[in-house]
Amino acid sequence: MKLALVTVPWDAQGEHAQGVRSLVLELRERAEISVFVERSRAGLDWLGAPTRSASALVPRDFDQVLYCVDDALEHAFMAPLVRNLGGCVALHDWRLRTFAHALAPAIARGGWRGLRAGFEEGGFEGAREGWAGARDGASPLNRSIVRFGDAFLVRDEALRDAILTDRNAPTPIAVVPWPTHVDGDWSAVAQALLRAFERFPAPRAARKGLVSFQIRERLRERTERPPP
Repeated sequence: MKLALVTVPWDAQGEHAQGVRSLVLELRERAEISVFVERSRAGLDWLGAPTRSASALVPRDFDQVLYCVDDALEHAFMAPLVRNLGGCVALHDWRLRTFAHALAPAIARGGWRGLRAGFEEGGFEGAREGWAGARDGASPLNRSIVRFGDAFLVRDEALRDAILTDRNAPTPIAVVPWPTHVDGDWSAVAQALLRAFERFPAPRAARKGLVSFQIRERLRERTERPPP
């Protein structure tokens, strides 16, 4: 199997990043893995191979595309990829508020732009929060991921049920318990993921043109780059 893994660089900190590293050590024994990261951080070593820019990802070149998404600021770059390219999402949290605020800072600033961004990420409840510039609230602010992923890998039945209820449509989902410790049984997780991929839909061609998507990403990075 040829697997495109979209994640954070090897040296990322935190429990989630440690878990992904442990998982990939097992997956690479069973699949050919290419790692894609945020464009500005591409090129760093990942298991002895350089990472590639996520803006260069072409889903049809792989048997499956897997996004490892957690509620973290540095994961926000995955949202436009999921929306435009599709693929399978390994989702570990229902609430993606930190993720959403990094993706759309207008939510915390408030006003009309905050209202629009809040609605896109959290519906009417998110819109109210965005209008008020709220940094905390009731909406999980997860729609960029939950509404646009083609398939999901989740750690428990509660998250599975929440996704199905929110999408209100048939959705390929596999429950794969994620070890609570970095020394857990990652071999079993890797095998469960590969079995799920056998019944999940193959990655589709881009929903929108790849070239236009890449141009938008580069323009976004330029506008967000701090002045020298």
